[in-house]
Amino acid sequence: MSEKSTPAKPHVVMMVANDISNDARVIKEAVALAQTDVRVTLLGVASAGSAANLDSLDHRVVMMRLQGAFPLRDDRIRRRKQRRARRLPLVGYRLTADSVVQQIRIDAKLADLKAESGRAAADRKAGSAGALGYKLGVVGRGLRQRRLRLGQQSITVRKGLTRRQNKLFASGWKTWDDVQAKTERPVNWRKVVPEAYDYEKIFGPVLDELAPDVLHAHDMHLIGVATRAAGRASLRGRTMKVVYDAHEYVPGLSRYHPRTPRFIAAWAQHEREYIRSADRVITVSPAIARRLQTEHRLDREPTVIINTPSQFEGTADVDDLRSQVGLPDDVPLLVYSGGVTRARGVETAVQALPQLPGVHLAVVCVPTTKMRPVDELRTLAESLGVEDRVHYVEPVGPDEVTSFLRTADIGLIPILRFPSHEMALPNKVFEYIFAGLPVVTSNMPSLTEFVNETKIGEVFEVENPTDLAAKVSRILADPAPYRERAGDVELRREVSWEGQADQLRNLYADLVGRELPVDAAQPAARQVFIGPANTAGQAGQWAKAIQRNNPGRSAVSMRIEAGLQDFPADWTVKRERYKSSAAWRAETADYLLHNVSHVLFESGRPILGQSSDAWFGNDLPVLDSAGIKHGVIFHGPEVRDPRRHAEVYPHSPFTDREDEATTQLQVAVDLMQAHLKDYAGPRFVATPDLLEFVEGSVWLPAVVDLDDDAPAQPVLERDRPVVLHALSKTALKGTADIDAVLTELQSKGLIEYQRVEGVSHAELTKLVRDADIVVDQLLLGAYSAFAVEAMAAGRVTVGHVAKHVRELLPLELPIVEATPDTLSDVIEQLVSQRGPARAAAAAGPQYVKELHDGRKSAEVLSTFLQ
Repeated sequence: MSEKSTPAKPHVVMMVANDISNDARVIKEAVALAQTDVRVTLLGVASAGSAANLDSLDHRVVMMRLQGAFPLRDDRIRRRKQRRARRLPLVGYRLTADSVVQQIRIDAKLADLKAESGRAAADRKAGSAGALGYKLGVVGRGLRQRRLRLGQQSITVRKGLTRRQNKLFASGWKTWDDVQAKTERPVNWRKVVPEAYDYEKIFGPVLDELAPDVLHAHDMHLIGVATRAAGRASLRGRTMKVVYDAHEYVPGLSRYHPRTPRFIAAWAQHEREYIRSADRVITVSPAIARRLQTEHRLDREPTVIINTPSQFEGTADVDDLRSQVGLPDDVPLLVYSGGVTRARGVETAVQALPQLPGVHLAVVCVPTTKMRPVDELRTLAESLGVEDRVHYVEPVGPDEVTSFLRTADIGLIPILRFPSHEMALPNKVFEYIFAGLPVVTSNMPSLTEFVNETKIGEVFEVENPTDLAAKVSRILADPAPYRERAGDVELRREVSWEGQADQLRNLYADLVGRELPVDAAQPAARQVFIGPANTAGQAGQWAKAIQRNNPGRSAVSMRIEAGLQDFPADWTVKRERYKSSAAWRAETADYLLHNVSHVLFESGRPILGQSSDAWFGNDLPVLDSAGIKHGVIFHGPEVRDPRRHAEVYPHSPFTDREDEATTQLQVAVDLMQAHLKDYAGPRFVATPDLLEFVEGSVWLPAVVDLDDDAPAQPVLERDRPVVLHALSKTALKGTADIDAVLTELQSKGLIEYQRVEGVSHAELTKLVRDADIVVDQLLLGAYSAFAVEAMAAGRVTVGHVAKHVRELLPLELPIVEATPDTLSDVIEQLVSQRGPARAAAAAGPQYVKELHDGRKSAEVLSTFLQ
């Protein structure tokens, strides 16, 4: 089978302009769709300083974080700084350093002048200078000193002008910036938020390559990227549906630096320009849905998918909030869980604490406690004398929130009044319900309506700490009725994510024109995947050995298409696709998630494509999150340490070699060994000599096909036996020595030398069966898969296998020992004493049958495959 075909089921690509990790809505929607007959790829942007990477969700969703760069945004910032650095010419100094330089230069000249005056006075006193000349010098030096003193005064004046100018310009720019930040019209989003086009550069090429059936854009940042991608698809004759997921009411976003009114207006304009091009719109509350349809004249009301937890999230076995902050059960504990900005109103909760003696507040800070708004909360708490009752906590995973919060007494939602907040039903209200907590919220209309209808808590006047304290006290005095409502089974079922997920799946069924039944229980994967090198065809051979010896277990091999290599494999991928195709990486990752239980990496290389720091560890997040077991197989060059090899093997090709190739090999081996230090999976080696180079490794014998019916030349019946040697690229020094020896023997008329280089494996197999003697490598101290094929064909096989390596083998190895120094004598002896040579050849097939027909390899892998 060549490169696999694209799955027939619909492909949905979701994308969001963050690194996905803490975006519970995005994660839950992706998993909800993937539980149906839909392939889901989730795209995000790697956090600052992180490389692009692959991961997975729920054994189903391929999650790809793309490396993001924002040159247009950075250029806007740079130009803004340049404009604010401009000053009036010739007035003051552009840079502080300019005045310092001038001051140092004048001081140095004054020092020269003073020294010159001293020398002149000494000369006059000694009589070596005349009176007139001395007086003229005094006048000249006085004039020069006066000019330099004026220069010093000029510096002082210009420094003063610089300070005044800087202050004037800074004040002017601040006034301008303040006015502009508050000016919502006119606005041009392409100038105010050019990062919207930066996202095009990040996502656009990948979307074109992935070519999804549906493109789901989360939040306002990417709606333009999505609709442009759909337009390009139309040019190619493809239909790409677009779903826009409006997480908030953009024109009414809360305002705080740097989210100014102008910034918000720009993003609202960006949304307005593209929203009517979307095939479907989703949002988070009925109020926002009605407003979007009215303002943008949409042909249908957006589907409401509320941010709610799963009914089962509260069962996660995690640490709890009360334990983490170290409070006994009888101490009242309030919790705010979510983003910490001024718009979220957490300050109101802190201000209420002086009126709530003995009550503690835990702030679960998303995304982290290490940010300025949290520092401002600390300062506020200290000023009120309640710092010992406020606890700042790092967030937990999205599926752990409700379990984490369950030991608090009340959940707070003190958000401030902004249009988006007035229409919102934030996720935290449902997290509090599923954690069993009563809720105290500020009087935002949608929240007020919901809390009053469900009777799960109390509503306080926004930004009123006294009223917040009163409502908290009311609940603490009698929490049972509120907790009973929060724990109501019918209420939880009604607002749970399971109900919301059904609505999302119904929308997609309508969009793709087919039923999307839920398949929550994914079939257990049983396949073993081996690749990507297929060195000497061994990935393919090991895969076949696994299947032959493990009924019910399937195995797949993979190779990268390169040159003359024609060793068969189940998958073949073109080198360029392997190196650079995001679509291929996503498809292959999806295949692994849905079909594979075990992965064996060859030569430390990743299965899921090449990257700048390519090693198999890049693939581990995908496999580990899906529970896919993995191990690594080494073939030799990637772990055979040149320094150690030269110390142990007398005929090592690395002895006395300090060329560039050896140096590069040493660097690569050192790097691979460094990677292996932290790798806990099983390690296999294809040749027994590698056991000493890979700590904790197990020998996985090479496998060859034993075709007893294939015709082969009788051994050593020709007057001039055919000696075959396949030139190797891995030990050029030894290859040249072998070639020279065999060429000389041919010139003496003793043998017919068959020198092979650059032929396909199929051609090489034919040549082996036609040869009498096959010469393997003579320097590395082990035998290769090529030698195994020669033994299997019943050829006299010559090679160098070190004594300590032979001792590791369970059977006597029928390879005739030779080194570059002894090769000539060995070949002459084989030709002259053909009886023992034929006996060695005859022993080869049985040796291979015992160790290299696949049974032993399957046995070695049996523990790993359990």
